[in-house]
Amino acid sequence: MISNPFANLSVATQAAEMKIEQADISLANTLDTVRATGGSGSATALAQAALKSKKGVAASIEAQEKSNEDKRAQGEQDVQRRKMAEEQRMQQADVAGKQFVFSTTENREVAAMDRVASQLGMSAQAEAQAKADQTGAVTGMFGSLASIGGSLIK
Repeated sequence: MISNPFANLSVATQAAEMKIEQADISLANTLDTVRATGGSGSATALAQAALKSKKGVAASIEAQEKSNEDKRAQGEQDVQRRKMAEEQRMQQADVAGKQFVFSTTENREVAAMDRVASQLGMSAQAEAQAKADQTGAVTGMFGSLASIGGSLIK
């Protein structure tokens, strides 16, 4: 069974959540320090820093998702290529099997025809020998009759 090992990749969100928590804690500490010291810290500046931090985490998650999608696509392409190669291999094996059967059948049929041709040749030889023997016997018979007839005439 051919499968895509990258089909079910997950995104590591726990590390991203930890970064968000750390950024929130750091910003809260900064806000506490500003309040405790009576400084004039801008809440807007802190909110913008939090937003920037969270955008970085979101970008990291997006990069992981993109990487996973690329790996899934590459894995699927590999699966399709391997399936096509296996299908082609099976077709070639089927063709080779059919060629073997055809060749074996043809060789058997040619051998059978050769055997029949040989038997016909031997039958023709036997027939020719029988005719030659018959001709020799008839010739011998006439020779013997002529010899008998010649001895009676004398």
